[in-house]
Amino acid sequence: MNSRDTQPDIRGKRIALAVSGGIDSMVMLHKFAHASGASEVFAVTVNHGLRAEAQSDCEFVADYCRTLGVECRVFAVDVPSYAAENKLSDETAARILRYRVFDELDCDYVFLAHNSDDNAETVLMHILRGSGAKGASGMKRVNGRYFRPLLDWTRRDIESYAEANGVPHVEDVTNSDTQYARNFVRHKIMPLLEQFNPAAKQNILRFADNVAFDDALLCERAEQRLAQVRFDENGAHIPVELLADGDYRLLDKVFNRLGVHCDVERKHFLALCELAQNVGGKSVCLPFGYTAYNDYAVLTLCPAKQRFVYAFEIPFRTGITSTPLGWAEASAACAGDLHIDVSKIPDSAVFRTRRTGDVFTKFGGGTKSLNRYLTDKKIPRRNRDSLLLIADGNDVLAIMGVEISDKVRVDGDAVPYGLSLRAD
Repeated sequence: MNSRDTQPDIRGKRIALAVSGGIDSMVMLHKFAHASGASEVFAVTVNHGLRAEAQSDCEFVADYCRTLGVECRVFAVDVPSYAAENKLSDETAARILRYRVFDELDCDYVFLAHNSDDNAETVLMHILRGSGAKGASGMKRVNGRYFRPLLDWTRRDIESYAEANGVPHVEDVTNSDTQYARNFVRHKIMPLLEQFNPAAKQNILRFADNVAFDDALLCERAEQRLAQVRFDENGAHIPVELLADGDYRLLDKVFNRLGVHCDVERKHFLALCELAQNVGGKSVCLPFGYTAYNDYAVLTLCPAKQRFVYAFEIPFRTGITSTPLGWAEASAACAGDLHIDVSKIPDSAVFRTRRTGDVFTKFGGGTKSLNRYLTDKKIPRRNRDSLLLIADGNDVLAIMGVEISDKVRVDGDAVPYGLSLRAD
């Protein structure tokens, strides 16, 4: 079912009505001032600081609320300063600050007075800006705790209700200023489209409903695939095959799970899908504090961190040794996954991290550069500098947690010494 067709259960709920004083919100206030079943209804009006008459508009709303016997809460925000500080349009800044007020209200639902004409304008604006399916779907009737009860009403329906019920309202003089994007669409573009086709608004909304239906199915598919993504303290690990078809909805859900809700654009999704199809080892830096790595079978998204290269040498000895990477153990009692013949380790061997020129003789024979070996083992590049090695010169004898060299394999009756590395 399309979200436009749903309605929240308001029985026993606290309802906030967002009222500006304009005809749409005043009609909503009149209609839902005493919403049936709600435990409490109050109005909220916000002075954006954009017009000289803004305060009188708030007082107008408060006066009408007293007539209806409804509590009215008045808030003031400084849109001009916020817009200048953040290089935003007044429209965008006003919306951000207004919703900050709404988000902090102690209520179960916030009613917004958008109508079907508003919705058609919104869909058209999103299309003109190059939006994807999410924007082209238009407004949702229910979105979290936000509810738009008049979304199926036309502007004409609202005007008729106001006239029939004697609902007063104020006119915002900026509503006719076509320097604002929405007003330009409302007063310039829509009339031209309706000259071309009188049913332009209805057709735009029908298009939005069709897109919303398809998008809901694809989002449901992405939600199912999200179960295959592993999340841990290091971020998210996405199997690369899930991104073979460019499923940006899955990526959007992954970022939401990671707590990233803004700054993610289509170009980032495209870059990540392309990265997923590349050879392992490559990475993409993202602008919202994350870095993506192609870790062969998975795409890893993790917070960008400073890269530390540990340079140290600690003489190898059996037992437990403290290193900058943790506690290294080499003992007959150690039940590690790797076992070596300690009699084959030279006295000059040390614990250290990798260096240029390191070579490794893989188990079973065959020597190659350590870097090439780690690539064959699909060890992510960013993890290689934190691998603890046992080495003699450039000859790597063991890679803790990965593999031992054929040169220290356990033969015959030799006592196997287990290897392990603990972080604590």
